[in-house]
Parts: sequence; structure tokens; C-alpha cells
Amino acid sequence: MQKVVGRFAPTPSGPLHFGSLIAATASYLNAKSQGGEWRLRIDDIDGPRVAPGACESIVKTLEAYGFEWDGPEVYQSERDAIYQQALDALNESGRLYVCGCSRKQLQKRQPETPWLYDAYCRHDAVKPDVEAMQPEAAWRFQPDGGRLCFDDAVQGPQCLEVAAELGDFVVKRADGVIGYHLACAVDDIEMGMTEVVRGADLLTSSFAQQSIMLALGHEPPHYAHHPLVTNREGIKLSKKSRAPAIRRDEAAETLRAALTFLNHSPPKELNTLIPLWDWAVENWRLLKVKDVVSQKNGLQD
Repeated sequence: MQKVVGRFAPTPSGPLHFGSLIAATASYLNAKSQGGEWRLRIDDIDGPRVAPGACESIVKTLEAYGFEWDGPEVYQSERDAIYQQALDALNESGRLYVCGCSRKQLQKRQPETPWLYDAYCRHDAVKPDVEAMQPEAAWRFQPDGGRLCFDDAVQGPQCLEVAAELGDFVVKRADGVIGYHLACAVDDIEMGMTEVVRGADLLTSSFAQQSIMLALGHEPPHYAHHPLVTNREGIKLSKKSRAPAIRRDEAAETLRAALTFLNHSPPKELNTLIPLWDWAVENWRLLKVKDVVSQKNGLQD
């Protein structure tokens, strides 16, 4: 039987908040309850988005909350060579092309859907050449046509016409930064992920990442996208919505709240981290998360 390997992959644009804790807790428990491994990856590929001290803060907060990951932390910023190998393979198979279109040009060509690339540069079919001068040009990936479907363990069956609904997406930006979907897909392959448990806001991203995995000749992992925590205005908790950082000196209380949100309310007598984690690993059932409706964060009140 294949060993379960899960992961938590935060972007260090700020400290962990309650929504981050939900993702970490759900992914951790789903792996550990099956006797599997849980890896920690810091998605710091986009340097300008990395907040000073955030990587260290994330690690220390997870430690304070009692998370124990298998193996060393993995940092995307140290893996450019691995991503380039994947880009070379995709380029060799004819899946990439150079694109010099700006956002302003896209807005002008299709004002109603500027986020969906219109394949303007695909017709020229210029393959990326790392030795040629191609200034201010991004590399785009061309997905297969047809529907891509998978069974999400929380959200149920999911299907998407990737080429039509996501378009040819960027895998290497014009400034040389590796695209999020490419880095994430390659990391999940290389780290041996068998499952990805994360928030429902990344459900669509799963289709882009699976498209890359399949193009590289790998079967995607299993997916489960849990409901999101929102603030009083119904906005998803995030750094952008100014969600407050979770406190290290309130770890047991906050972990209890996270478990309760995930429809796993611990017994009242469990008030410290070790008993809470022991109980949670023993009683974790992913199917119970399906009954969760996105709700407001009680810690905000």
C-alpha cells in the first residue's frame, strides 16, 4: 500500500492567521491519521511578496502549535534548477511558447475577460530559447483540450475545460520568476505528494497544476479542498484582508477553535496541546469536513 504523504505550503507574505491554521491542521491530520508523512514547504518563489521575517515566523508558530513535520523544510526559492528542468521538458515537448503581451494589451483586446489569455502569441509558436535574447517575454503553457475531471474528497466531483476556461497560463514570468502553478506542480511531484488538502479558494488552481503534472508524465495526487473561514464582511481571511496573526501564547485555545471549525469538537477537558493533538489524530474523519459550511471566524468577535 502506498504511503500517504501530505503537505502544508504557506506563502510567506505575512504571519500565519486563523485561515492558515485551518489548512495546516486539516492537511496534518489527514496525513497523520493514516500513518503518513506531513511535509512543510515554504512557497517563497515570488521574492517581492515575501515579508521580512515571515519564513522564520511561520516555522516558529507551527512549532509553538505542536506541528511536527517529516524531513527538513523545503523552500521554493532554492529550487530554480528543478523548475528549469521541468520547463525544458515541457518546451521540448512543444507545450510552451513565448508571449510578449502586456496586461494593458489584453484589457484592450478583450475588456470583459482580460484575465483569460486569448492565445494571441500562440499563433506565432515561438518556442522559448534560454540562449536567445527575448526581453520582457513570458513563457506560457498550452493545456490539452477537453475536460479535466477529478473527485475532490470534500467538494465532490469537479470538471473544467482547462484550455477554454483557464487559457494558456504563464509558467515563467517576463521578469524571470517561475510561475506559481509550475512550481507547485513540480514540487508536489518531486516531493512525492499523494494528497493535497487545502482551502477551497485553490480549487481552480488544481486544474492548472494537474495539467502540468500530466504533461510531465505524472499522475496527480488526490485533492481535498476544505471550506474557508471568512470575516464579518464575508471576506476570506487572508493577509490582504488584514487577518490578524494567530498568537503563540494561545495555541491550545486557537487549535481547539480550528478543530471545531473543521467539525471535530474536542472534549471540554482537553485543554493542552498534546492531548488535543492525540485526540484529533485518533478521531479525524475527512468526511466530517464535508458538512462544514464556510463560517465567520469566532475569534474575530
